[in-house]
Amino acid sequence: MDPIRLACRLCDGEDCDGVASVPHGWFDVQEVQSYAASLQTVDRNDSRKSVFDWFTHLGICPDCYEEAIRPELVA
Repeated sequence: MDPIRLACRLCDGEDCDGVASVPHGWFDVQEVQSYAASLQTVDRNDSRKSVFDWFTHLGICPDCYEEAIRPELVA
């Protein structure tokens, strides 16, 4: 099975690039592209893909959840 290249929607952290599974505490994780697609070189003339789309999955990391999401739910 290919590794997961997981990024946070809010902070874009790279600390979960190459994990075997989604770490505990992540929220709303969705697969956005395959592992093979995440490794492809991006043609700068092709506006359909960005060089910043290095991840296979996007979600909200535990730190961002505690700092940005949870306070809004409690308020």
